[in-house]
Amino acid sequence: MSKAKPTDKQLLEVTKWFSEQVISFNHGKSFLDFQNDVQLNLASTMAIMQVAESSKDVSDEVKERYTNFPWRKIVGLRNVIAHNYDGVSMDIVWGAINKHLPEVIKIIDDILENDSELLELDAKTVNRYTFKTYHLLPLERMI
Repeated sequence: MSKAKPTDKQLLEVTKWFSEQVISFNHGKSFLDFQNDVQLNLASTMAIMQVAESSKDVSDEVKERYTNFPWRKIVGLRNVIAHNYDGVSMDIVWGAINKHLPEVIKIIDDILENDSELLELDAKTVNRYTFKTYHLLPLERMI
């Protein structure tokens, strides 16, 4: 039995949740703190990868409507982290945490608040979605 594909709304909520987690991990930290704390570094980069994984599956219709969302930049950063192309620049990751992820959250809030027509849920696809990578709690219990 295959799982139903998560809805755009679910994917956006998950993207927002991981973005908020990364920002929370790094709240009150300096770049030097971030750079020297291996645990913080790993937690942040893994969560950023999940931001990219969930946002890349959002429908083309949503992506085309919200061109101000950094869809490609996030997936590109995920690829750099995952495949370690020429090493991962912590400057770039730190910039994403402090500049791009707060923007991502604002855009997602706008989409979820103002575009209910686009995100109308199809009853057949609403399910208890569990991440394929980490087998996290169902979305309803995460947020």
